[in-house]
Amino acid sequence: MRSEKRKVFLVNDTYLYDHHFGCEMVSATFREQFCRTGLEMIGTAPKKFDPEKYRSKMDDADLIVINGEGSMHSNNSRHLLEIAREYPAVLVNSVFQDNDENASLLENFRYIAVRESRSADYVRAFGFDVDVVPDVIFASAFVRAYTKNAPVNDIGMSDSVFRQKFRFGPFKWKRAFGFPAQCSVVEYLKMLESYRRLCIGRFHGVVLASMLGIPFSSWESNTWKISGLMRDMGAEHLHFATQRDAVRAVPCVFPLQIREFVDAAPARIERMFDHIASLAKR
Repeated sequence: MRSEKRKVFLVNDTYLYDHHFGCEMVSATFREQFCRTGLEMIGTAPKKFDPEKYRSKMDDADLIVINGEGSMHSNNSRHLLEIAREYPAVLVNSVFQDNDENASLLENFRYIAVRESRSADYVRAFGFDVDVVPDVIFASAFVRAYTKNAPVNDIGMSDSVFRQKFRFGPFKWKRAFGFPAQCSVVEYLKMLESYRRLCIGRFHGVVLASMLGIPFSSWESNTWKISGLMRDMGAEHLHFATQRDAVRAVPCVFPLQIREFVDAAPARIERMFDHIASLAKR
């Protein structure tokens, strides 16, 4: 008699293979939600992997969960989409942009969820159903339980994909602000909270500033993931094409509509994982 506990295999498990704060929190939240919904995670793989190395565990899984994150753009990562040809699979927590060559592969997935509505509009243009579910970090038990301290500085500013000469360590912040090359998750949050306001060119920086309630403006990344999220949060007026424009418009007050979005996000994410669990049990 088959056990009621279903098995999942996570693909693009970013933290185990790319030590970055956002990746760490994404991977941790996937594990939290698998545990909450009674799913057993029997294995994980990085974005680039040899399927033969993981074949036995993938064969044993009831469902392959692909964490799309920032990988699904510019006709990249076709190998991840092709997994659904061979295995029951879902694609979640993803951007999806400029993927005309690969879009037909979406028909093989049992479920698709993207992190913001611009990606959803693009997927729907190809005739596929898709849900919009905020980045899973919005449901992170660790971050939601964190209590921030009073700020001591005025404006903190990140880099972006387009201005990486200011990268320092794995955490993508300007060296001018004295951030250490290596730091723990708590130290990273303390960096953020030390500023009254932020100007951000990194997607997960936007997510964390939103959760911590720090007023911020944002500027463009290499995909529409930030602009899409800002639109969904009702904060398009705080998103800009360039860092120069964004830093001129950093607000002093945290917008109510972003707070409302953050408060509603965990329930939306939990519903997505409930659905994933139901698919694994079919």
